Amino acid sequence: MIPIAQPDPSALAFAFANGRMLVRAGYDVPAYETLGADPRLSAGPIPLGELDGRSCYAVALDGEEPPDGLSAVGLRELFARVEDGPLLSMAARASQLLDWWFGHAFCGRCGAATEPHQKEMARHCAACGALHFPRISPAVITLVHREDEVLLASDRRFRRGFFALLAGFVEPGETLEQAVAREVMEEVAVEVEDVRYFGSQAWPFPSQLMVGFTARYRSGEIRVQEDEITEARWFRLDALPGPDDRPATFSIAGRLIAHHLANPAARRA
Repeated sequence: MIPIAQPDPSALAFAFANGRMLVRAGYDVPAYETLGADPRLSAGPIPLGELDGRSCYAVALDGEEPPDGLSAVGLRELFARVEDGPLLSMAARASQLLDWWFGHAFCGRCGAATEPHQKEMARHCAACGALHFPRISPAVITLVHREDEVLLASDRRFRRGFFALLAGFVEPGETLEQAVAREVMEEVAVEVEDVRYFGSQAWPFPSQLMVGFTARYRSGEIRVQEDEITEARWFRLDALPGPDDRPATFSIAGRLIAHHLANPAARRA
């Protein structure tokens, strides 16, 4: 349910301004009262649940400058600096719900303005009756390996010298495993086998669920999809790009690489 009374002053405010989250010193999440007696909101408050017994709300603020005592940080910085998993999950939830709130201000079916639903976490179109619920876009990300090598690629969006894992969105009608095989073939012309689930991560950039896999190389020579990939090659595990030139461990991509490095048995399986 979206409509609520004014949040308790001590509730945690996952507040965003211009796409950046407002935090106190040390990346602490502020209490709602820190936003001021009558904050100018462009979205929310949206109830998120509880964290350590405190209610949490997502809000987006009007204006350029954060309230006194708060600073604005990007979510990538927050993810890199904070190790509190539940807090990061709540921040991701807040960001994705605000993205949905703005993205469905108008009905995608008839174009009329929508309003918060009275009973559901949804935006309602009074003109045609459609309900628009928050949605996520599932994507697969895969560590492809052969013996003591892993396949890394540099996307056209990356800075020069940065390499990461292959990833892509799941298409309608596909299983996750089929999406892995298709994406690897499309991006680097390599066939894989033994696709194994590793884990998942909410990825609020803006509203994805990243599902991680490992896969063993079967056949093929690397041939990159040039409109997306600038370079792809096999890296020996003792000659990987440096920590600044590959995904950090706050991401599932970084955790896949770290797990593969730390588990010789998994490499031989």
